[in-house]
Amino acid sequence: MQCDKLIVGIGNRLRSDDAAGSIVARRLAQAGFCSIDTESMPENYIGTIQRRKPKKLVIVDACDMNLPAGEVRRIDLSALYGGIITTHGLPVHFLLQKLQEVTPHITFIGIQPETIAIGDRVSLQMHHGIDYCVAMLANGKETDIPLL
Repeated sequence: MQCDKLIVGIGNRLRSDDAAGSIVARRLAQAGFCSIDTESMPENYIGTIQRRKPKKLVIVDACDMNLPAGEVRRIDLSALYGGIITTHGLPVHFLLQKLQEVTPHITFIGIQPETIAIGDRVSLQMHHGIDYCVAMLANGKETDIPLL
């Protein structure tokens, strides 16, 4: 299935608020949007993303941005190379390099976690951030999300 815009969620559903990107991706997929949940291993989905040939990618992940929990920001890709901390083992710059071979049009959206402790509950603040992110993406307004 080819997509003009593909939403890629990254998250670990067993680490509390770290599940944010996965939840966003799954909710959008259930609503009929072109969206995949790559869980905590986005590098395993590079081939799947390449086959979909998206013109634009929107990546959603929990990120420590030193903001209040649940805050949502677009993050300039150069900031990701410079030290924004995602909650996953693979350096995000490696993933971005591979995905930029698919399309140069990548938007990265971070949601500030309250906690990434082991557990399957997402904080109330993160639920608010997830709802906001889903609404903005569903309405094609990802560029209206404030830039970090």
